[in-house]
Amino acid sequence: MPKTQAASSGGPPRPPKEATLESGDESPEGPHINIPDPVVVAELATTLREKPFKIVADLMEFGVFVNIFALVSFEVASKVARKYGYYARRAA
Repeated sequence: MPKTQAASSGGPPRPPKEATLESGDESPEGPHINIPDPVVVAELATTLREKPFKIVADLMEFGVFVNIFALVSFEVASKVARKYGYYARRAA
């Protein structure tokens, strides 16, 4: 992970953004995220802090051919989340 992020306005580099986790969200396996069932691909990308096209590519690797506006099941979304080191919980 880079130590700094590029400044969009040409100023000095900023420190990287820290993931915001609720207290108790990190377990020995890794951080947990809440994902609704079903979830829009673009919303999943935002939750995972990834670009939507990367999530679409990951879904294609799993044999799910969708666009960024499509809904995917919790089971499929949790597989993608695991790829990025998160453990998914069903949002209430």
